[in-house]
Amino acid sequence: MPHWHHIFNASRLLDPGSGVDRAGEIWVKDGVIHALTDVGAPRPEAVRDDDTVEAIDANGALVTPMFIDIHVHFRQPGQEAAETIRTGSASALRGGYAVVYAMANTAPTCDAPEHAEFVQVAAREAGDVEVVPVSALSHGLRGRDLVDMDAMAAAGATAFSDDGAWLADEKLAREALRWTAKSGGIVMQHCEDFAVTGPGVIHECSCTHGTGLPGIPRDAEDKAVRRDIQLAEDESARLHVCHVSTAGAVDAIRAARERGVPVTAEVTPHHLTLTAEDAVAGGPDFKMKPPLREAEDVTALREALADGTIQALATDHAPHSDDAKAVGFEGAPFGAIGLETAFAAVYTGCVREGPLPLERLVDSLTSGPAAVVSREPPRLSAGAPARINLIDLETPRVVDREGLASRSHNCPFHGHALRGWPLGSLVGTRFQAHFVGSDVRNRTT
Repeated sequence: MPHWHHIFNASRLLDPGSGVDRAGEIWVKDGVIHALTDVGAPRPEAVRDDDTVEAIDANGALVTPMFIDIHVHFRQPGQEAAETIRTGSASALRGGYAVVYAMANTAPTCDAPEHAEFVQVAAREAGDVEVVPVSALSHGLRGRDLVDMDAMAAAGATAFSDDGAWLADEKLAREALRWTAKSGGIVMQHCEDFAVTGPGVIHECSCTHGTGLPGIPRDAEDKAVRRDIQLAEDESARLHVCHVSTAGAVDAIRAARERGVPVTAEVTPHHLTLTAEDAVAGGPDFKMKPPLREAEDVTALREALADGTIQALATDHAPHSDDAKAVGFEGAPFGAIGLETAFAAVYTGCVREGPLPLERLVDSLTSGPAAVVSREPPRLSAGAPARINLIDLETPRVVDREGLASRSHNCPFHGHALRGWPLGSLVGTRFQAHFVGSDVRNRTT
């Protein structure tokens, strides 16, 4: 007996990648989108009188495809006190994500096929979110010798990154880029010249000088970005720049794309909405790599996301235990969580209060990241698997780190009143409400 879901009473159906921007309703049959119909249109002829129909009243919510995050840290294996694949997946689902790419800096490092296979098996056992392993570029992230890239790709890891460490050895970086140019894989570089960074823990600027903390200049990122772009241009290879944070890096990426270099980039919600001044005031939960920068960098990042120079919004979800962050700014680990607050933070800070079109925000969470990793994104189109978000754009909710699904609490948006919360997601045949008492209602007829 077919099982239907009928999503109605939405404010807007929006999927820029499919050209969908309209009022309407969605009919889903056995986990596959059957049709998008006009508001109040008769039910599709395929729905029989004795079929089960689960009606989902969107109550004015925005309806979009579910999201893809190409940069998360789920810490398992080896660092389960901070996060597990199960708790990270729960956090991703609450944020509206169907697919996430998990970075390799676990213990052991994801640098052998059995480690990539472990991540995928654990994710299937965890629930509804697809977790794709990102392979390390070098064994142990040490930058000395490349992993067996063919074997890792065969095990399901076609993206390669030493995130947290820059592959500084130019010979190895060229070799990796040559492999991806032939294979269709992609190198995702954490661009940071550690010789420039030195002991730095916070952005170097006038507002941080009085803290006594060693600074990280913009040039640590800018130099590494320029070098990697040149290597990618030399090898005609795809390069992805992780978590861009400086105006100089944006300029280099834009110029490279204009001359045809196949370089893509991502930006995080915190780099789009917070600054070094927030880091000074906020403490260790605002310590991240790259560091929060200055207002001029934030402006450049927003413009680059709006004009497509930056293709993807990625959270760099980086959980750390309370004890790890409690040691003070200089000694605490870098990173902040962000899966559950990503859409709301950027919608509030950059769409409602800034120049970013809502369409670009949705695209940067769907088609944009999908193109970076060469996969089909979730779609609002007939025949597509049901991966559908319902998002409340109006109701403000105050972020409470204790109420998040992540095992860790290092959230820089704690206490912020944000709009743009995913209220529920339809994943295949299962509808999951994300808030107790949500205004989204479903009923079976």
